[in-house]
Amino acid sequence: MAVVHVFVATGRFASEEELWAFVEPAYTTDGDAVSSPFMREIALDGYEPAAIEAVHAASVVPVRHLLREASWAEQWVADLDPALRADAAICVFPPNLIAAPHESSLEYCGALTYGPTQNS
Repeated sequence: MAVVHVFVATGRFASEEELWAFVEPAYTTDGDAVSSPFMREIALDGYEPAAIEAVHAASVVPVRHLLREASWAEQWVADLDPALRADAAICVFPPNLIAAPHESSLEYCGALTYGPTQNS
């Protein structure tokens, strides 16, 4: 089984671009990556950009609805608190490794398991 780490926020990011600016690393003029605030907070290791998903909505909605299009959501989204609402969410999938999820300035919803398939 694989694990997805889910983080949410309400009212913190004005746009999807602002959310991604918090998540993605910056680069020096030499092309060296500089860890983003999110990466530093959660002590992210083994950064694989294709395995991080971020979603922003125009208004606060149930998190289960916000993340309904996330990878393998049908396997793990029902494990989220049905009362939880947000307008932004970040999902961190393997091979990314997180050492300190509770250090995030976002609300950490937990590590949820799923079983990826060859066709997903």
